[in-house]
Amino acid sequence: MIDVHLNPQQKEAVEYDEGHLLVLAGAGSGKTRVLTAKIARLLREGTVKPGNILAMTFTNKAAREMGRRVSEMLGGRDLPRMGTFHSTCLWFLRREAGRLGYDQNCTVYDGSDQKALLRKLLKKLSLPGGITVSAALSWITEKKSDLVSPDQALAEAVTGRQESMANVYAAYQKTLSENRAFDFDDLLTHTLEGLRQNIDIREYYRSKFRRILVDEYQDTNLVQHLILKTLAGESTSVTVVGDDDQSIYGWRGARVSNILDFPKDFPGAKIVRLETNYRSTGSILRAADVLVSNNINRHGKTLIPVLEMGEPVRVQPVASPSDEAEWSVRTVLAFQASGTPLSRMAVLYRTNAQSREFEAACRKCGVAYEVVGAQRFFEREEIKDLVSYLRILVNPRDGESLSRIINKPARGVGKKGEDSFFQNFYREGVDCLTALSRAYEWPGITARGGAALKDMGAFLTGAARMVSRGDPAGEIVDHVLLSTGLQEQYNPEDVAEQSKLENIQEFRRFVAQYDVENPRGGLPGFLAEQCLLTSQDSYSEEGLALMTLHCAKGLEFDVVFIAGLEEGLIPHIRQNESAPSDLEEERRLLYVGMTRARTTLFLTTCMTRAMQGRYHCGPSRFLAEIAPALAEPQAPRPAMPCPSEPEGFKRGDVIRHPRYGRGMVLSARRRGAEWELSIDFGFDEPKTILTGYVPLTKERGRASQG
Repeated sequence: MIDVHLNPQQKEAVEYDEGHLLVLAGAGSGKTRVLTAKIARLLREGTVKPGNILAMTFTNKAAREMGRRVSEMLGGRDLPRMGTFHSTCLWFLRREAGRLGYDQNCTVYDGSDQKALLRKLLKKLSLPGGITVSAALSWITEKKSDLVSPDQALAEAVTGRQESMANVYAAYQKTLSENRAFDFDDLLTHTLEGLRQNIDIREYYRSKFRRILVDEYQDTNLVQHLILKTLAGESTSVTVVGDDDQSIYGWRGARVSNILDFPKDFPGAKIVRLETNYRSTGSILRAADVLVSNNINRHGKTLIPVLEMGEPVRVQPVASPSDEAEWSVRTVLAFQASGTPLSRMAVLYRTNAQSREFEAACRKCGVAYEVVGAQRFFEREEIKDLVSYLRILVNPRDGESLSRIINKPARGVGKKGEDSFFQNFYREGVDCLTALSRAYEWPGITARGGAALKDMGAFLTGAARMVSRGDPAGEIVDHVLLSTGLQEQYNPEDVAEQSKLENIQEFRRFVAQYDVENPRGGLPGFLAEQCLLTSQDSYSEEGLALMTLHCAKGLEFDVVFIAGLEEGLIPHIRQNESAPSDLEEERRLLYVGMTRARTTLFLTTCMTRAMQGRYHCGPSRFLAEIAPALAEPQAPRPAMPCPSEPEGFKRGDVIRHPRYGRGMVLSARRRGAEWELSIDFGFDEPKTILTGYVPLTKERGRASQG
């Protein structure tokens, strides 16, 4: 039975089952509904079994939503394999580890792990040319996306800098191999290599997956495209859903040509266009369509709004970035006063650096906010330290994780002793647990340091047995915390360190939730899931969202502010210094931002902005392109005044906190323009609060201090 709420085009896509299918799904056109309804139809009709379907998307959030919807449609039946490209490849590599020569419990390095490793390698190699960590990482990622090996990169090097980069690449891959580790790009390239070089493995998965469905196909790179082509056997039908107008990741290898050339790469493919938009008002869609129609390389579609025209898209000129932020936040307050929750509003910008002014304005006006995609939760120092301990328990060959925590907390192993340990470690070629148990025998290690490392090895060996037994991940985490002193090294009276302790507690809750949802996953399963989380996975959706345009992909809000419509920022290129394809991607990026808005869209442009040594950039060329669909620049609606902070605080004052409720001030100390308060909210311990970050209301009268 087909979902009765499908429109004719959606129904056509869901029912089609005669070969390959390209669904061109415009913004807000219900593509997730089509994918889930198609999967549910296949299973309900018995066309294929759950194990014969593979569905891939680009974020864990999207994969979870897809699984939830299919489960609701089927009433608890077995579900097919659904996940991101990277999680699917990790599943494949673990499943086929023995036949492909990999470790089943390999470690997956995220971006911060990669940068830490490259930082060490660049220091060790002492290469000329001032190669930075970021430049090396971008170069290596580009080569992997193009399927260029370290040896091939060295052979193709023309300049001295290219040769140096190739040497860094080679050292980087060698270290990954020694540590039994992959980075995200390796998950893709090794999967493709495993499928291509092993006929029996390739044919097995071709016969296994008779229906393959891919979401956000415009974001695939060359390797992902080739994996899909390799998996598509003669009896396989491939359905891809995407929007070439939302291809915004060319800088990290995504190829819009994958979706443009799909009919050629998968002969006989049918094309269905989803053009009915259920998200945005007509005026927002008209402005977005006018903008993106300036691109040449696109399939072409016209979004038809279900909602009325609504208010016109508004442009607000401002004098400076600080004025831009203050105007935006005051306007947010006005919408909040009229009933729009903060969680339904967002400020989008091109670069992370732009968030600072908006954060300052939010603090000044007492607006709760969340910077999405800034430092991710799992990249925080205290969390990385804890995860490093856990990684060693699962993969004892992970020397990079050991190097992070060998002296955390301090064990009396000095810098010289640490250097000596790792020289011996890599020379001997043993695993971490063996190395720690033998460290006291190695030259350069003091008796005190050797004894401490031996104790560390004994603890890790015991904890590794918990992993082997399949103990719940939460129990292993608590055992590590209790035995290592990772929590005790932080002072709960210190504001910054209190935050670290709160993050550790949040990590414990996260692991406990994983154990409930995955009772047989254990620590290996938890680490496999944790390493693939994205910035959107930690988005709490509680306050005003501040994020880059790239990070906003896949989200939607009632009210959206897009900041910085100026040349050199949006578009983020220099006049006459970019290829046409770069400008088209920048135009698509703004299109994505505009179509996040449901009812209200503001575009702000600064008269002056300090950027790359220039103070006047001029309005964005995109404003001229969409001018016919814009309202005349107007003064903002009446703005709410920013609530002022009370003049001072003292012991005994009764205050109200937006999160913790009513509390009594135990101590108050001036810190510049702010106050540092210790407040009793009735919890086990008082909270230390800085007034500049959270709006506090001081109530009349004082509490008794009996």
